[in-house]
This record gives sequence, C-alpha cells and structure tokens, in this order.
Amino acid sequence: MKKYFSISFLHYTPALAVGVLVLLLLSSCFTGVESTKKIELSKEDIRQTKNTPEDTFLNKIIPTPHTEWEIGKKFFATDNRTALIFNTNHITSDYEKLGLGGKTLSFAGTDYQTMLDGSKSIVLKFSDGRNIFIFNTKQNAGQLFYSSEIPLMIDLEMVDSAKQILVGLRLWTMSSLWYDVNGEKTSGQKFVPISIIDVLPGDKVFPIKVIFKDSSENTYSMLMNIGNSGVDSRSFANLFSLSDPYEKYTHIDSEIWNLIQNGQIRNGMTKEECRLSLGSPKEVNKGHNYSSTLELWQYTDGVYLQFQDGLLVNFRQ
Repeated sequence: MKKYFSISFLHYTPALAVGVLVLLLLSSCFTGVESTKKIELSKEDIRQTKNTPEDTFLNKIIPTPHTEWEIGKKFFATDNRTALIFNTNHITSDYEKLGLGGKTLSFAGTDYQTMLDGSKSIVLKFSDGRNIFIFNTKQNAGQLFYSSEIPLMIDLEMVDSAKQILVGLRLWTMSSLWYDVNGEKTSGQKFVPISIIDVLPGDKVFPIKVIFKDSSENTYSMLMNIGNSGVDSRSFANLFSLSDPYEKYTHIDSEIWNLIQNGQIRNGMTKEECRLSLGSPKEVNKGHNYSSTLELWQYTDGVYLQFQDGLLVNFRQ
C-alpha cells in the first residue's frame, strides 16, 4: 500500500519534519509520492574508497613503541591538566601551579609496578628538568605502549617529521575550518592554493598544527592528526590536496566553483556540486512521485537539502 513520502521523515526533529512537509506540499505533484526507507548513499554519491596519494602521503610518520625510546625523547604537554595523568604523589594538589601546559617533558626511563593480581604494568618516567613525573600506562609488561597513546602529550619527533615533509610545499585546501593567528576559528576556503610555512605541536585532540599562507600572504593554521592519533576527519587527506582539485571538475563553471570554495549553495546546483561545497550528508532519503525523483539530504548540524531529479530545489542552511 502506498504511503506519502513525508512519513519517511517522522524520525527527524518536529521543526525539521514540519519544514520538510511544507517543502513537499509546495512542490508539484505531491499526491502519489511513494515513501522509501532510509538508504545508504549510492556508489555515485560517495567518495571512492581506494587510497589516494594524499591518504598515504604521511604514512611513514608513525608513533614508536616505548621499547625504542631513548632517554631524553621529547614530549609536548598540551595543557596544565597534563599533570593529572601522573601519579599524584609527585605533583601538588593544585595542578595549575605546576604550569605544565606548553612545556617540553623529557623521557626519563621505564619502570614497572606490581598490580594487585600480581601482574606488572609499564610505568613511564618524565622530567621537566626539576621534577620526575610517573605515568602508569596500565599496560601489562611485555606489551608495547606507543608514543601517541599518552593523553595530553604530543611526541615531538612526529611533529618534527611532519615539519620536514610539509614545510615549503604548495598544497590545496580541502577544509574551510581555519584558525587565525590568535588561534580563533575562522571561515576559510576550500580548494584554494596555500603554502606551508611551519608545523608546530597542536592541542590535546589534534597533535599537529600546520601553519600556512594563502594567496594574499595572510597566515592561518589547521589542526591535523597523524598516525593513529586524533580523528580521521582531520587527516592530511581530508585537509589538503597535492594537486589542484579543480582539474577534476573542469565541467563545473567558475561561478558555481566560487560558491563551492566558500561553502555556499544555491538552487539549481547538482548533487555533486553540493557535496563538494558542504561534504557528504549524514542521512539520505529517496522517493518519487509520478514524474520526478525526490531526494532529501540531512546533515548533523541541521542543514538539509531537497533535490528533484538531481537538482537542488530547496534547502535550509
């Protein structure tokens, strides 16, 4: 038995559901539209999964296991709260007084602690030049503990390796989430050329800060993860391209490409163009009426797009 297309959207928030219903009521030939269950993006609607040169570009930068660390190996403390990861017998009750945030700590050796069950866990020692700090990895002796696994600490060897590879490169941006010289988020552009001028330690989530200049010689940065640290959304491949992305999309006219670079959309854009501008949606619902194919894209931030026969006809941004 046929149902109206709007029923497939009842799992959205009330405000969104009402908005979608209004859009559908305003569209022609609403009667007879069939509903479909939520579906995954088709092969044409998702990025190809095979590795690109960008996916493997920084593959040789990997965290090292504790068994390979030399005394004096450097780590960057991202926050004053780094003190909280250490044995409290070695710090004051007020961790802010230590002021570890922004300091470099040196690896000072490995020890072992006997647990209640008789097993031994790996204990790592660090020094700020005056104090020794004890970090119990809770990892059984005999196992490997990697430099990227220490919370609120960044392996400076990985930062230096990234710096050697990236500084001086001309790349193209794949993300519009930029930071200004004061560390404040700002709206950047996607698919524009930039020049890498420095690589520094990042923050507690993303260990790498990539500093670059745009075509106007203004300085910005992006936060990035490498190895198995951070989250994949901030990987090199999701932030930068080794070649001009427009070379793959020369069929898109310059006016639309300018909208895409600034993360904007307008009615009449294709699904490909909208995906380039806003990224892939979280959910896609498809249906049809007697003459048209209808599709609704929903994003995690509340943005939704409605397509008719592959072209954008309504959206909320």
